[in-house]
Amino acid sequence: MKAPLSEFLMEDWLESHRFSAKYNAGESGHRPQSLSGMLKGLQPDFDFELTDALTRVMLCDAPNMGLDELRHEVARLHPHATADNVLITTGTSEALLLLLRQLRPRKVAVITPAFQLLTEIPKSLGADIVPLPLEWSADGKPQAPIGVWTEVLALKKPDVLIFNHPHNPSGLVFTNEERSALLDVCDRIGCTVIGDEHYRFLASSAEEPEMGPTVWKTGSNRFVTGSFIKCAGTAGLRIGWCVGDPNTLSAMQSEKNYLTHTVNPLSQQLALWFLQSFSRQKSFFKPLYEEWSENRAALRGWLNGNTKWTGAVPQGGLVSCVFPKTHSENGTSHFAILRERGVFLLPLSTFSQTEFADVERTSGFRVGLGLPPKEFREMLTVMVRY
Repeated sequence: MKAPLSEFLMEDWLESHRFSAKYNAGESGHRPQSLSGMLKGLQPDFDFELTDALTRVMLCDAPNMGLDELRHEVARLHPHATADNVLITTGTSEALLLLLRQLRPRKVAVITPAFQLLTEIPKSLGADIVPLPLEWSADGKPQAPIGVWTEVLALKKPDVLIFNHPHNPSGLVFTNEERSALLDVCDRIGCTVIGDEHYRFLASSAEEPEMGPTVWKTGSNRFVTGSFIKCAGTAGLRIGWCVGDPNTLSAMQSEKNYLTHTVNPLSQQLALWFLQSFSRQKSFFKPLYEEWSENRAALRGWLNGNTKWTGAVPQGGLVSCVFPKTHSENGTSHFAILRERGVFLLPLSTFSQTEFADVERTSGFRVGLGLPPKEFREMLTVMVRY
């Protein structure tokens, strides 16, 4: 790396408050699931005892590229991909780090505000960031100025576009036309596209959980990094993947040997069962999807019914942004007032390192929809009463 990485400001805030807040809506994932709860939820989709099978998993190094069965299941999520197009990683953060180190871009376009890793890793490699800033309406709803973005891409000609979709922290899901406009201009200028698709399992507007779209296209200069762990409340599994051309993935794994080497076989086995269950009846995931839908409805009603806050319901993913309409009491920050009442939301000011230039909007917060619905509604009541 050419420059030291900046302090991970977002993670510092999360670590400082996630264990002490009564209502922890600062997180970007679903409420944590226990191992027993996950196995019990998955069990209806299988004709053998999962708990017994898990105890027989050997605690050895897994295959370097990941378990063949797991790579096959990930490939099924990406049209015309095969297991050779899949590398299993220790979370998507590792996948992005390894991939960007292989690509070594000079200019990286990123939709902003962004997850800090998406800008800090390219900067540390000597790349310039080409921001594609969201616009915000007066009532706090995010909008994607696709026409402006395509002009910026055509003018700046970045080597890489990181397409975070559904978007964190806005919760935006882009239409097929918007996606096509961005991808078409990237094809014209020879820009590699990285689809950061961590929330793809929560990107459907249908009543039943279905996968959202992917930027993957075989035979093209496109890559995908993804996972299900935030959508399924299993962040502790630390499972991610990269989908791309086999030569690049092989080079990534060669460098991975200096880092985490292979991925925990227990985590890989659970990940395999999750993806197999998802392709069957989704017995484990459906209740989580229903909780997400319930919290979206609660947030929609709350935003429409109060005079103190504005913002938007996430179209996809587990986060969105809300903004206070009024000044805080006696100069005390909104964050301090909320924390005093047990509520933790992640300040948008923690995104200031990611080319987030809208100073007015940094007074708002990222809100996570991963709490149990009863707790989420209680939290909204607390927020509107202070």
